[in-house]
Formats: sequence, C-alpha cells, structure tokens
Amino acid sequence: MTRVIAIESKSNPRIREIRKLLDRKERRLKGLFLTEGFRMVQEAFKAGMDVKTVIYDSGSEDQLQRYLGSFLASDGIELISTNPDVIRQLSSTETPQGIVAVVSDSRKVTGSRGLVVYLDRLQDPGNVGTIIRSSHAGGASRVILGKGSADPYSEKAMRSSMGSIFHIPVTIDGDDELERLAAEGIPLAVTSLEASKSIYSADLTGDMILVIGNEGNGVRQELMDKATILLRIPMPGNAESLNASIAASIIIFERVRQLEEQRKS
Repeated sequence: MTRVIAIESKSNPRIREIRKLLDRKERRLKGLFLTEGFRMVQEAFKAGMDVKTVIYDSGSEDQLQRYLGSFLASDGIELISTNPDVIRQLSSTETPQGIVAVVSDSRKVTGSRGLVVYLDRLQDPGNVGTIIRSSHAGGASRVILGKGSADPYSEKAMRSSMGSIFHIPVTIDGDDELERLAAEGIPLAVTSLEASKSIYSADLTGDMILVIGNEGNGVRQELMDKATILLRIPMPGNAESLNASIAASIIIFERVRQLEEQRKS
C-alpha cells in the first residue's frame, strides 16, 4: 500500500496548497480539482481518473479500506492521514464525509459524434451537474460548457452529477470547440416555441449538438440563427417553461427511446 503521511495541522504548507483548489481560478490554473466523500472518490478511481492525492480522517480507516483499499495498492498516490479539523478546511460541505481527493482531469476526447450536449451560459451548478449526469446516462459522447457557465468542478455541480463527471468528457469554455464541430457539419438542435415539430415527431437519432440555454435568457440569438433542428417539448399544462436540466433530460431520453425503436426495426 502507498506510504501514509500524517499531517495534523491546518497550517501545514501542503494542506494550505490543497485548500487553494477550493477556488475556481486555482483549479483552472493547476488543472486539478477536489472531490469528497468515499463513494465519489471510489467512483473517480473506477472511472480511471488520475487521482493525485487522498486526504482522509484517521478515524475513517475502515471506510478507507472498504471503499478504496484495492486502488491504494499502487504507487504514485499521495496518501495523507489527518483529523476532522483539517478535513473541514478542505471541504465545501457542512458535514464532511471524512475524505477529500485531488484529481487531475487529463482525459482526451476520443469522439464527438452521436449526441454532444452544449451548455450556453448555464448559471446554476446544480443544473450543470444534473445535465452531465443525464448526458452520461443517455449515452452522449461529451458535454461542452460555453463561456459564462457554472464551474462543473464546484462542489454543488460535482454532487449533482453523482460521479457521472468522471465518466464523460467535459470541456470548459468550449465556444471554439462548438464552432469547430459545427463547421464539420454537425447540426445544432435548440428548443424553440416556434418549432413546428415536437421532440416526439422529430428525428433525434442522428449526430447533433443539443444546445441548452441560460436559465433566464435561453439560447443566444447567435446560436438560434445557426440551428437547423428546432425542437418543441409539448406542455399540455401550459407552463411557461421547464427547468433547464429537466428539459435537457427529456430530450436526451427521447433520443434514447428513438434509438431503441430504431434498433428493434
């Protein structure tokens, strides 16, 4: 097993360095992020993420072995044993679960065909995390976040993704990537009240970039003008709109349904 380093002080230089990753700018600068909770850290290992450091409460040794024992047998992981006060310094939650890990997202995007989900200035990290979760579950190839979107590596977004962020490539500030994919001929799909077809009559089985707009302002007009697939979600109850993550999930899983029907025929 990896050698354990004992650190008991909140002012330890290594702890101070790790704590900086609670800040979004520092995460972007270092290319690292924090994840917490035994199940989330386990999920990061299972997904093959590059886990650099594991910091755990020494009183949680049994849980450490139960969830992570097999993963910590390899060399190269910094393993720090500490106390609850230090864990609280590194946690964004009110009731920390006794473990925090430093993770590097060094994954390469291997494909952009099928369904790509693009988030256009989504502000709510809960929506971002939920859409990442639905995209993963629905078989999307990747998620791209436009400039101005919430940080997918914030604690709330990570928690809402329920570990899916480790299983699907996520690109931040991906406006240039969106332009590149559109230039390759992948059509943009947006929801619009002007759409003549509902999602249940439109063909969603081909390659597409599903654009999910800002919670208050919707999709930018610039992207609306470029869209070649206009979709409408029927709402018999005449509600004004749907939550962004709910709308995204409905469309993603209507596509799943259509693909299932296509395979049967």
